[in-house]
Amino acid sequence: MGHVAAPRVRYSLTCVMLLAAAGCGQYQAGAGSGPAGDQVTEGLVGDLKKSGFQVSPGYARLYTQQDCKQYTYPLLKNCLANNPAAPYVLPVMKRWPDEYVNPATANVFGRPRPGYTTTYRLDPRDAVVIYGKMPPPARYMALQTWEFSQRGHWKADDYRKWQHTVVPEQYLFDTIPPGDRRSERTQSVSALGDTVNNVVMQRRSGYSFGKNRYFIITPSATTDQAVRRALKAQGVPDEDIFTEQIPDRDAYGPVGPLGMGKDAIDFTTPFRYAVPDPGQEQAADKWRKNPPLSVMRVRAPESAGPVRRYGPLTFEKRTGNSESHLAGDLQNLIDAVCDRTTTAARLRADGCKQSSASSRLVDPVREYGWAGPYCRSINMNCLGDEQDAIYYLGRPPPLDSGQVYAVVDTLATETGNATYTALSVNDASLLAGVANILDTGLKGSADGYAKTVRNSGKFFVHYFTRDCQVLRGVPGWPKNCTEITPQMLPTSSDTAAEGDPALHGKFLPSLRDYIKPGTARGPYSAELLAPRILTFTQPGK
Repeated sequence: MGHVAAPRVRYSLTCVMLLAAAGCGQYQAGAGSGPAGDQVTEGLVGDLKKSGFQVSPGYARLYTQQDCKQYTYPLLKNCLANNPAAPYVLPVMKRWPDEYVNPATANVFGRPRPGYTTTYRLDPRDAVVIYGKMPPPARYMALQTWEFSQRGHWKADDYRKWQHTVVPEQYLFDTIPPGDRRSERTQSVSALGDTVNNVVMQRRSGYSFGKNRYFIITPSATTDQAVRRALKAQGVPDEDIFTEQIPDRDAYGPVGPLGMGKDAIDFTTPFRYAVPDPGQEQAADKWRKNPPLSVMRVRAPESAGPVRRYGPLTFEKRTGNSESHLAGDLQNLIDAVCDRTTTAARLRADGCKQSSASSRLVDPVREYGWAGPYCRSINMNCLGDEQDAIYYLGRPPPLDSGQVYAVVDTLATETGNATYTALSVNDASLLAGVANILDTGLKGSADGYAKTVRNSGKFFVHYFTRDCQVLRGVPGWPKNCTEITPQMLPTSSDTAAEGDPALHGKFLPSLRDYIKPGTARGPYSAELLAPRILTFTQPGK
């Protein structure tokens, strides 16, 4: 995700603040089912206030890679492995008068307007309402709420259990503020349920890109029903309204506490949008920079009825098309890559001698159990876990001694296991995404081995190194190589660069396979062949 200029925010809730002026102009959110913008806002706020609701305005803004470096890392010492293929749009909330906002994270996702916050707390009677025109056609969009932080501390046994896995331990276990052992608050960023993505939307309300859709985030079915009635009174079809239910408990115990106080959990709700259709790039960029979304917080009065909390958290079951029949072909491809890279580029094939287990990228959700409920139970940062993708990760290897790495795997879009695939480079010193190769750039990358490898079109081969010139003569060169420059990721000798100095010059490879076709969730990784990362070195280095 490259730098995007700070968005010129279009405040569609001018009318809400708070209907001080009569006759607000119509907000033209574009074609789509149901009314939109001020057309809804004016009547919705009026109806809710007549029913005794408190209403507070918000707005939407783009969260950029530059925001991560300028705000998130300095405050959290963690960029949360942001996806460079999917910049996030965040709702920004006006604080309730009694709401505690931690000064250590007040600007964690960028500097909001005075009196607003980029993370928020929820009273049991609260709801966040977000609505407007969805982005232009693409392969993915989704809204998801995560618990951002919680009171507590991890145990030494849990820290030791995970400290030598694929993610450096300081990103998994840290306090707010970071490194403060006296702090009683830990970073969480853990899932509270399945995402409301474009497949979920289409199943309920039809094709939703470019259409008006409405989202309610609440812990109470009572509040949800009251907000739905108010939306439907403005002409919004029920099928266009989606509720994210904040559960009262998960597999490990209660989710909470809720409330405005210092010890209550807080939340963040990003809207993700990735891989616009061909020809939609300009429109997509315009949507992101100026998101046509209305945001408000509401609080139901006691007269609306007793709070009815939602039941235990559950995740939708994943499925996958078995790739086991391709295992032999994958091994043949690995052998061929090792042979051609050593002979054509005259590199040493150190990684080809490694066992499959030691050179394999892993799916932490399935193999380690790193999903929201477990992470919360041990006060671990779940790094924004979600069920829409397999998210393969590898331990950060070094780059500055002439190393060359080849990632080899099945291409899930070609095996029917993904709607889109993204192979990413993360700066290990920030845990920040810095480069991305989509399936469109990976497709055909194994064709140079078709004479010796069956089903080569179902695989990909891609290299990462500081200097792609060393791969001259290797099949697919130079297209199949990403050069990780010092501007993208600092060298190990760069003492002035931001981030953890011990991790300068190292990258964390990741592979995301998003949404198995025919389902609303990512594929089940047990059915897929895990990616392999092969290490090569230059003689004399």
